[in-house]
Amino acid sequence: MYILAVETSTEKASVCVLKDGNKVSHVSADGNRAHNKMLFEMIGQVMDEAGITTDDVEILAVGSGPGSFTGLRVGVSAVKGIAVGAHKKILPVPSIDAVALNVLADNPGEKFAEIILEGKQKDYFHARYKRSGGDVKKITEIIVLPYKENCYINGICAGNVPQEFTGMDKYSDGYFPDAYYIGKLAYERKNDASEDYSFEPEYYKEFKVR
Repeated sequence: MYILAVETSTEKASVCVLKDGNKVSHVSADGNRAHNKMLFEMIGQVMDEAGITTDDVEILAVGSGPGSFTGLRVGVSAVKGIAVGAHKKILPVPSIDAVALNVLADNPGEKFAEIILEGKQKDYFHARYKRSGGDVKKITEIIVLPYKENCYINGICAGNVPQEFTGMDKYSDGYFPDAYYIGKLAYERKNDASEDYSFEPEYYKEFKVR
């Protein structure tokens, strides 16, 4: 089973092709304009490297947030367009879930993880997770907290919020949502994929013009 996964919820856009849950090809790009200018080029690159076309892809997976309003709209719209045109199943995967899987994979001795992702308005998104086989299970709702409000309770705390804004001593930064982990979760959740293209990104906050 080939899965094409796209993640654009932060400034670090990424695309990955997986076969049976294993990475085949992967590309990422930094920059606020990477999504708009480079996304389809990145998709073409990973598919060329994997030696496949959309005919070979069974599921298209996309990071559904929370994160950048613009980035999420670009990624979700692109994946929907490909899926509709090729009559393929689609699966939205919460971007924060992908970070949790990454963090727990890097810390095999931990059963729980506290994940915090930058909200860009002097705040961050927070949710608590636990292992669930090859998947992760969210055990709290996603909430928005102001900088330096401590969310650490049990397990490792990690995310992409700069250390100085967390107010936490035990914290690992530099964890961004990535298409590889979106694809890994899509493989675990493949039975949820469908041709229902009506879903929207999970913003969790109202858009504010600055």
